[in-house]
Order: sequence, then C-alpha cells, then structure tokens
Amino acid sequence: MSQTKADLVREVLGELFSLASGQVPSAEDTAFVEQRIDPALAALARRNVIYIPDAEEIEDEVFDALVAYLAQICGPKFGRPRDLTAKQVAEDELRTIQRIGGGTGRMLRIDRALVSRRHSRSIL
Repeated sequence: MSQTKADLVREVLGELFSLASGQVPSAEDTAFVEQRIDPALAALARRNVIYIPDAEEIEDEVFDALVAYLAQICGPKFGRPRDLTAKQVAEDELRTIQRIGGGTGRMLRIDRALVSRRHSRSIL
C-alpha cells in the first residue's frame, strides 16, 4: 500500500501543529506544505538520499521518515525552529531505505560472454 500527497500534507501539518483527530488545517497552511513537497523530493533525489518518483504514491516504509524530514523543512514558517539533528536523522533513515531497496531475491550470475577467455576457467 502507498500513501498520497494529501496524506503527507496532513501528517506534516499534524506533526507541526499536533492536530487532533478530525481537525482540519487551514487552506493556506495546506497549500504551503503542498508547495514544498516537490522541491524537497527533487532535492533528496539530487543529493542521492532517496528517489521518490511520484508524490501520489509514497511507499509506506518511506512515509514516516519523509514526514519527519518535511516537518523540519516547513517548521520555520510555522514558528518552529529547524532541528538540524532531527532533519539529519530523517535523511539518514531515507538514505538507508533507498540503499537497502527491494531487490529481486535472485542469485547473481556471470554472463559468460563478458568473461575473457584467459580468466574464464578460473572464474567459472
């Protein structure tokens, strides 16, 4: 299952304001956070932290760390000082998730065409 951009905005605002269940943030606050998502995702990808191709399909394992990261990015607009340690922890978690990945689970193999004749007997 994945989360959407609207889910992300709601959680970031909840983190910033400690919104009660069912409480709706203002349209202005929602628009501000929403406008920060795409540039933040682009910056994370550019710095090789994590690549999230679509903000409308955010994988569950990435979601909480991304909320924490965006809360630090958006915090100063809402009167909260940016906590660089918390931002770095969120980045590190995203980087770890990107590095581990899903993989195929299959055994890696050597393509015989890529192995030179001289070394083929020792490798294979």
